[in-house]
Amino acid sequence: MSTSQTSAGTRVVHVSTHYPPFLGGLEKVVETLVAGRREQGLAVRVLTSSERQAKAEICADSAWVRRFRCFQVARTPIMPGLLPELLRIPRGSVMHLHVSQAFLPEMVNIAHHLRRLPYVAHVHIDAGPAEHDGLAVRAYKSLVLGRVLRAAATVVVFTEEQRLSVASNYDVPLTRIAVVPNGVDSAFFHNEQRILHPKPRLLYVGRLSVEKNLPLLLQALDGVSEQFETTLVGDGELDAVLRAAATRRGLHNVRFYGRAHGAELRELYRQADAFVLPSAREGMPLVLLEALAMGLPIIATDIPGTREIVRPGENGILVPLGDPRALRQGLLDVTGDPERYRKMSETSRQLAEGYSWEVVSAEFERLYARPRRIQDRPGSHHGRRYLLLPRHSFSWSRRFPRRPAGGGRG
Repeated sequence: MSTSQTSAGTRVVHVSTHYPPFLGGLEKVVETLVAGRREQGLAVRVLTSSERQAKAEICADSAWVRRFRCFQVARTPIMPGLLPELLRIPRGSVMHLHVSQAFLPEMVNIAHHLRRLPYVAHVHIDAGPAEHDGLAVRAYKSLVLGRVLRAAATVVVFTEEQRLSVASNYDVPLTRIAVVPNGVDSAFFHNEQRILHPKPRLLYVGRLSVEKNLPLLLQALDGVSEQFETTLVGDGELDAVLRAAATRRGLHNVRFYGRAHGAELRELYRQADAFVLPSAREGMPLVLLEALAMGLPIIATDIPGTREIVRPGENGILVPLGDPRALRQGLLDVTGDPERYRKMSETSRQLAEGYSWEVVSAEFERLYARPRRIQDRPGSHHGRRYLLLPRHSFSWSRRFPRRPAGGGRG
């Protein structure tokens, strides 16, 4: 029996803070997984927020996307209408929780216990408590997010490093953590040999937000900006702040392009010579996979997520977080030797062939089928609870049978 057949009767409900046209890698992942199910004629819905969405864009996908009005608390969208909708999800469905912010995990966990609805927890960013987190964030991760992850049928992460981190920080059995990397759209593959422009073109694609750490890039360009043409693609809350910082530093040839999608975005990749990602936190950035497919060498900060994609000296350079001098030198090194640049470009393109959305979608279909098989198995209940509700509340928490040591994914 094929993977798609085993989950064909499962209704999948994606629960995500944002969804396109909101710009971001997480949103693209959700959109791609949803599109794959719809193309196969399989049942799928999306529950998300409605903030900053144009009316025409909302109507275009209203048949399978439900957007909720929300308000912001500490930069977190709060959707009062989400929980009632979760409680109306039909039995036999599987919730696919996309973990990146607070509120959604708690709502999905409550629906799980009240309705016995299983869920897959897909961790997109910042798997464990970190030094830069404030006290409230660290408490949330430890006391709330940990319970949510332990109650999930399966926790999905992008890399083996993240798998070990989740197991260690949140006491989730390794047998219930699956490693499923992101994929890359075949439209991004660019097979022509790249030749450096006389003035190398640097490209950044992503939100203009705090976690992307773009002030580090502006600091790195200070004193050498005239040697490059730098394009920042995207929008976000730091747009005006970053523009002012670039002006204050007297940077040259730095263009704030705004949002770009589809063929327009691919053309920006094609025109570039190297990709820069100075992020402080990432999961597995789709933009890096797109840069690989386009044959771009990458200069990025050395953080979880980027380490899986960038092989120092082979297809790019990793630099310490918070070190603008190292980032500046990385920009100069990658673009300063045409032969080294050519080899890095070829290696990036070769590495991109290992990331396929078809493989990713098939793996998720297998994971969606697992909760149904376990739910149908006699005697499948177990006594251990991971509740955000009082002990007397109704609960459904399933553990999968342990595999032998060293067992495979998921």
